[in-house]
Amino acid sequence: MVFDIQRLLLVVTAAFGSSSIGKAQPASTPYEVRTCVVNSIGESCPLLPVANPIRYQTQPVTNPNACEDTVGQRGSLSFVDITLPPNQVLYVEVTTNVVGQENVGSDNFHVRPSRLTEPWGIPTVMNNVASFYIADTGQYSVEFASSDLWKDLLRAQNFDALMLFVNPPMDPIPSDAALIEEDIAQFDNVGGGQLARTLGAGKYYFSATQTYDWGQDVVYHVMDDTEVYFEQNSYVKARIIQTKQKVNNVLVRGYGVLDNAYPPTEYDIPGESDDGSRQAIHILGKNIEISGLTIVNTFKECGEFGYALNINANWAPLAVSPADSLGVFEAGELQNGNPPYKARPAHCQDFNMDDTPNTDFTNCPTSPNDGAKVSFVKAISWQMGQDGINVGKYGTVTDSFVRVVDDALKPWDSGAHYERITIWQLGLGWPINLGWWGWTQDDVGTSVENVYLIHNQNWMTRYVQVQDSANPDQCVYDCSTSFILCTVIFFM
Repeated sequence: MVFDIQRLLLVVTAAFGSSSIGKAQPASTPYEVRTCVVNSIGESCPLLPVANPIRYQTQPVTNPNACEDTVGQRGSLSFVDITLPPNQVLYVEVTTNVVGQENVGSDNFHVRPSRLTEPWGIPTVMNNVASFYIADTGQYSVEFASSDLWKDLLRAQNFDALMLFVNPPMDPIPSDAALIEEDIAQFDNVGGGQLARTLGAGKYYFSATQTYDWGQDVVYHVMDDTEVYFEQNSYVKARIIQTKQKVNNVLVRGYGVLDNAYPPTEYDIPGESDDGSRQAIHILGKNIEISGLTIVNTFKECGEFGYALNINANWAPLAVSPADSLGVFEAGELQNGNPPYKARPAHCQDFNMDDTPNTDFTNCPTSPNDGAKVSFVKAISWQMGQDGINVGKYGTVTDSFVRVVDDALKPWDSGAHYERITIWQLGLGWPINLGWWGWTQDDVGTSVENVYLIHNQNWMTRYVQVQDSANPDQCVYDCSTSFILCTVIFFM
């Protein structure tokens, strides 16, 4: 593998939380947020409560003490979407109601990534209230806590976190988009009670006034020229999948929440619930755009697998439906053996799984121009096996956030680009996982720039800290491997 990391900025400052996901803020909310918009830093304005609900999550697994998949993660996460107009500045006031976070003083208050926020001025902190400015879009962790907290694993795992997702304005939903109703009759039973619906060419939207919770796993399949919009504050417990064919021109956009909330009703249905399809979003094809979504995973059971976002995943074959004589694809085939594997068909990979050449590149990206585009996406999960973002060959990810208990970014393909990503790495996985199974294609020419690693709880339990004698306040980790040599410096 040749992997080009340009200006890789891993700005780490520590972190952790706990869970019971997807709810709006409880009666006794951990945080209150008021904002207003000004023209420049230093100006004041009348503060008002944020217009959007502050969503609140705790560890969703019903019995986390009996589940190693949670890796001890507890605490809570509150988050809210806020819109910042171009060339404006957000003035923010946050009140914490979390016991132990009061009276921390300005020295123990942080808005991370601090590399971005420090030039915007020193926050004002009094008792349990802090005010500060945010002068650009991005994802910001507001912390009433000393830096020493992140050196204590138990305290980090039980921290009550607040994320401000500061977004640019988004174009309105087209007036000719069709409402997706909450009626369960819209779905087909594709086997064993597993429900799915195909959204053909056209425009569709999820409404903030509908309740998209059917008490079980449901799948929406996208096709060529499908556009799916999420009304602001919409909350949808479903998955968006297309792994049975390669599609062209798919748009999924909006400041709503997509929650992979339920395990499949019937496992191992190709294109619905096989390992390659059991994701919150997995789409094969070209000219795919995903923007604005918050993707969460609120499984209550242990050991439930599922990425937040996959585009053209290089480890998964094209789903053959119905299953052929080889049976349904399982990721264990890759984990427990070496290539060549079974003769499963590639989608956009250079080779099929048995190492024979792929001859069908219909609707496959050929350059960054038709590769996937992902922006202002937030990926959040609470147990291992639920990774973050993989954008596929020639894909681009910008201005996004990942907080997961597994690998955050998966730059496993050629020609991809990841930039301006904020990562809060929980107790398992790598912030950047540079590669895995090699049956498909070379991984070359991918770049990762300006990644802000605000917390890395993984190192608290697994890695040996080596002090840099030239910079004693910095922790240096040697992550050299056979295919890449890099030294990652965490600025504490």
